[in-house]
Amino acid sequence: MQTAQMQESSTQPAAIAAATVAPHAHFSWSKFWSQSRGLLLVTLISLAAALFFYSQWQSAQRQQLVLSAQLEQQKRLQQRELGRIGQRLGQLQAELAQVSQMGNRLVNDYDLVDELPVARVDNNLLQRPFNGFADLNQTLAQVMTQTQEYGITLVALESMLLNLHINEITQIQGHPVPGISQLSSGFGQRRDPFSGRARWHRGLDFRGKQGEPIAATAAGVVSLSEHHRDFGNMVEISHGQGWITRYAHLDTQLVEVGEHVEQGQLIARMGRTGRATGVHLHYEVLKGNKQLNPARFIPN
Repeated sequence: MQTAQMQESSTQPAAIAAATVAPHAHFSWSKFWSQSRGLLLVTLISLAAALFFYSQWQSAQRQQLVLSAQLEQQKRLQQRELGRIGQRLGQLQAELAQVSQMGNRLVNDYDLVDELPVARVDNNLLQRPFNGFADLNQTLAQVMTQTQEYGITLVALESMLLNLHINEITQIQGHPVPGISQLSSGFGQRRDPFSGRARWHRGLDFRGKQGEPIAATAAGVVSLSEHHRDFGNMVEISHGQGWITRYAHLDTQLVEVGEHVEQGQLIARMGRTGRATGVHLHYEVLKGNKQLNPARFIPN
């Protein structure tokens, strides 16, 4: 009996220990899974949020790339349009300068009043604000049309004035180079052979051979025979009433100041003295110290 009691007493602590350990082990396992589920849920939510924000960021990046490409294309188109407008402005500026010089020349050559009796180009058109490229292009086209019409009108006016002065200018006629010669540069706007810049050429240039004879185009008195820094050896003949003919870049002068010459008389020989790129004659016709187009006085 005592043995049985001892066995019973020995088994009770083991049972109590087992009962004590089992509840603690079961509680820790549940808590672990509970915490794991919470952590997993937080992880999934964080991952979903990260994916969402990454997707939004990628979408914003794509939109930014598309917008940048559109802006770059628009910039290229605007640059091309500005280039075309710049070319048209350059052309318009050259045409305006040419007709302006032509108008001033007519005023000076024919002693006109301050203003020409023709409609001028409206320069105020280019000084107003523009509503985009289309408006600017339309205005440029309008100004270019006015410029062309103004130039045509000046040509017609010049022809009329020339006919009015025909009786006065017939005293100067003939070719300054009696032999075979080639016109190398006309009267008016041209590119300077030395500077390359646009410059008004105030006479005619005839290409020829060294020493080729030069003749007076009208009777008169030699008013100048000297060497000039730009014109080189030159001769001027006064024909009365303010008319003068000038012969430049000569090799030699064959007449002296005060000498009377006849039309067609040999007065010099062709050369390349002064500011010249080759052998040629520079020929001018002046009325009151104002250069006129010598082509008017040379028979066809």
